[in-house]
Amino acid sequence: MIRLKYLSGIVFLFIVMISTSVSSQPNEESVLNEMRLLKQQYKLPSLSLAINIDNKSVFAGAIGYADLDERKKATVDTQYSVGSLAKPMTGIALAKLVDLKKISLDSLVSQYIKLPDYTDSFTVRELASHIAGIPHDTPERDEAEFVNTKDHKSPLDAFYVFSSHPLLFNPGTEYKYSSNGYILLSGIIEQAAAMNYVDFLQSSLWSKFGMESTELDTSFAGVKHEATYYSDYNTDGKYVLSTKTRDRSFLFGGGGFISTPTDLTNMAQATYSDNYLSREAKQEIYTPTKLRNGEVNSDKYSLGWRVGTIKFSDDDKQTWTVLHHGGVTDKASTAYLFVIPECKASIAFATNYIPNKFWRMRPKMAEILKSYINVTECKKS
Repeated sequence: MIRLKYLSGIVFLFIVMISTSVSSQPNEESVLNEMRLLKQQYKLPSLSLAINIDNKSVFAGAIGYADLDERKKATVDTQYSVGSLAKPMTGIALAKLVDLKKISLDSLVSQYIKLPDYTDSFTVRELASHIAGIPHDTPERDEAEFVNTKDHKSPLDAFYVFSSHPLLFNPGTEYKYSSNGYILLSGIIEQAAAMNYVDFLQSSLWSKFGMESTELDTSFAGVKHEATYYSDYNTDGKYVLSTKTRDRSFLFGGGGFISTPTDLTNMAQATYSDNYLSREAKQEIYTPTKLRNGEVNSDKYSLGWRVGTIKFSDDDKQTWTVLHHGGVTDKASTAYLFVIPECKASIAFATNYIPNKFWRMRPKMAEILKSYINVTECKKS
């Protein structure tokens, strides 16, 4: 399998300046043209993209091939490994449990899970925002991913990939992205919800927002609709197949799911819906976590999301909150989700190959999304 990696050297611009006026929504062909340009520029086998405005899917399209050898075309139902976009899902599930008064963000993790021993040294909030010090790259992950592959049913069964390793720093003093930390967080959610972690996501999130194509990436998932992945693109124009001997299920909330852009934009509704999370819980998602010294963490990370701001014109005095996250499954796929909650707007894409400098695709999503936003209506919300 294919490891999810966070590329620390890649920085997305947190303040996106967009000059626009109120405009009509583009037609479908104009968005498809933008997709074709991206596919050509980044040499993508396929590209799937979806846009959701005011709780409605206003665009969903796919181009290229889900499997090149079989000439199987990608469709909006094609599933992709979405990597670390499992983290926003987990952050929303965590916020839901806070609303249900089953989890307190500022309680020590040891209140819910007592192993490893260091769980009494950091809070749930610190774990969820990557300031607890859980190591990210461990040799046990490679073994779980490529060697001793098996389907994992509970995140508690996957703690072995990090539990024997010490913390990287004193909790609350630094930021260090950790998918392993989100395996631990998945276990906390399972314990607090008193039900299987994936079952809780299914009942509390996926089913609520029509996420019918999202599932834990076990050996029996995605049989009909999952894309074939490619690890490289040769100078002769041939794609190299990724290894199929893999397991992603052990990652759970750290990156263990397959999904579609439509499902991801449906999920984004949870961050602004008037009747899903409380105002207080949504504010926790919108607010980057502070270190113990009072400084905001270096990645502006909250509960499963990176947080930024956006302006719609250079002279606009108003800034709007942006939530965004990427997902990278090493040598296989990349996906991205961009949300403006106050405008009830989101856009997501996924592809079955990681092109060179793939992060440059992400700002283009903001450009496409802005053409669907009625700024006047947005400012009324």
